[in-house]
Amino acid sequence: VLLLDRAEFPRRKPCGECVNPAGVEALRSLGVLAAVEAEGPARLEGWRIRVGEGPGFEGAFPPGRIGLGIPRETLDRILLEHAHACGAEVRTGECVRDLLRDGARAAGVVVDGAEGDREVRARIVVGADGIRSVVLRRLGLLRRPPRLRKVALTAHLRGVEGLGTRGELRVRGDGCFGVAGVGEGICNATVVIAGGRARHVGGDAAGFFDRAVREYGLRGVERTEDVLATGPFDWPVRSAVAPGALLVGDAAGYYDPFTGEGIFRALRGAELAAETIHSALVRGDTSAAALAPYERARRRAFAPGERLQRVIEGFVSRPRALAVVARRLHRRRDLADALIRVTGDLEPVRSLLHPSLLLRLVW
Repeated sequence: VLLLDRAEFPRRKPCGECVNPAGVEALRSLGVLAAVEAEGPARLEGWRIRVGEGPGFEGAFPPGRIGLGIPRETLDRILLEHAHACGAEVRTGECVRDLLRDGARAAGVVVDGAEGDREVRARIVVGADGIRSVVLRRLGLLRRPPRLRKVALTAHLRGVEGLGTRGELRVRGDGCFGVAGVGEGICNATVVIAGGRARHVGGDAAGFFDRAVREYGLRGVERTEDVLATGPFDWPVRSAVAPGALLVGDAAGYYDPFTGEGIFRALRGAELAAETIHSALVRGDTSAAALAPYERARRRAFAPGERLQRVIEGFVSRPRALAVVARRLHRRRDLADALIRVTGDLEPVRSLLHPSLLLRLVW
């Protein structure tokens, strides 16, 4: 296995930096949870959602199940070191800018390195290169351009009070603000700007972020680093497999993850991809048909959650409707807990469709 990354590690990455409970179990299965815990991450036992000036609601993960907040430069360094320890050759500072082809099959990549362009041939190419994936675009698998025109601004803050072991999401008509601990008294803060207001970020992301932090009610906090930006949050794919290639993580499709699903889906998607890749290489068949089991497994694992994300987005973009639901969830903690368990990937989405749960939500 050869791992190529254009970055030099450790490096920052715009991200909410929350690993949900299912992601914590994926880290345990991978064998890196002890190394992650040694870095002193924050414990996340649930989420608090505030809507406008209303009461909001709070939901908890089941007893004994926690999420973690940890800076991405720390988490990614641990994962990179683990890959190297497991036998992968790791090359950083090398940017993949194109695919090599053998007819219709992907046969490697073109790398723009310190010594100029060179070709790297491979039996299977794995595109794990994010929402603007070069591999995705060269394979022609993007279904359409993004429609959800959101931008996120992210930085660390010191001095945030009152969170405890909860992450908090504050929602209002033109966006939302998320904050969660990542250890050592530091919090990740992410401002999500919707629609036309995103144009006002302009060339002053730091100024916009600082004003938004104050507008969302945080006082006396200190921003400890530069502001990073990312978006838009809507990159649908026709398929995550092609002859000789597959996509994982955000490159395999991205839609506005909620409270930590993004990291879990990258980890779980990589597990599913590894199973299919191993079988394909053993058989000596890297056709799209041979890689299709990964696509089917990925859809079974993630499609229900992606549909739930769209439902949540529908409410977030309609504050009055969200306020009605929030008031109901404020009164019914059991319903709030059920929603947080699902977004933590601890329960299947279909559990929210149980007749008794729907009846409690209505009545």
